[in-house]
Amino acid sequence: MLRLSLLRSAIWPDPNADKGRHQFSYALYPHGGDWKAALTVRHGYEYNYKLQAMQVESHGGRLPASHSFVQVEPENLVLTALKKAEDGDGLILRFYEWAGKKTDAQIEVPAGATSATSTNLMEKPEGPALQITESNRISVPSHPTPSIQSNRL
Repeated sequence: MLRLSLLRSAIWPDPNADKGRHQFSYALYPHGGDWKAALTVRHGYEYNYKLQAMQVESHGGRLPASHSFVQVEPENLVLTALKKAEDGDGLILRFYEWAGKKTDAQIEVPAGATSATSTNLMEKPEGPALQITESNRISVPSHPTPSIQSNRL
């Protein structure tokens, strides 16, 4: 049996809050083992935050046919945002650890990154600079907390 509540239908503070057309999507994810081993959180993000494709004119670019701009490992980490820093040309990567495990995040960053540091959500640096290896990778300790970790490139 499956029960799914789609609308709360509250009338306060807005008596018209749930009126009108609504569209919902949901998925069932059967799996063996527990929810952590099945990577349920990762699959939920993939379902809820689909990649958006854009069509552009054909051009001779420098990138290969397949390319990843940034990669975060291991699988118990979820990259939730990649954005331009508010003050300058840096990039902010936000990720969090969902499985309750202490982890060293391995982040592959775009070629040409010259510096990296952990930041708070206000994008203020916290802690020492992070080393970027010759293979464009950064190792960041990640602790199991309910908060999102932020890093500046």
